[in-house]
Amino acid sequence: MDINSELKKVLKDGQITIGEKTAKKAVLSGKAKMVIVTSSASVEMKTDLKRYASLSGVKYYEYPESSKDLGYTCAKPFPVSVIAIMKPGSSKILDAK
Repeated sequence: MDINSELKKVLKDGQITIGEKTAKKAVLSGKAKMVIVTSSASVEMKTDLKRYASLSGVKYYEYPESSKDLGYTCAKPFPVSVIAIMKPGSSKILDAK
């Protein structure tokens, strides 16, 4: 499965939130189905979000590329380090390993 094409499907008909603070809130409140963190994110951020995701039963995925690449995939003109998937829409992104 190509994670970038699945992300584009989520952007088309699903719902996401962008940024560390909003992703943490979504994960801790149980509203997020999945959290995606880039490989270039700080170790602290990755550790915190991974722990919160495991406690909340939310799927955690480490995006293999940089935050610039994730921002580009999300059609944003800025780097994106963290996104939380609220509703996957028609994508199969929750099946990502």
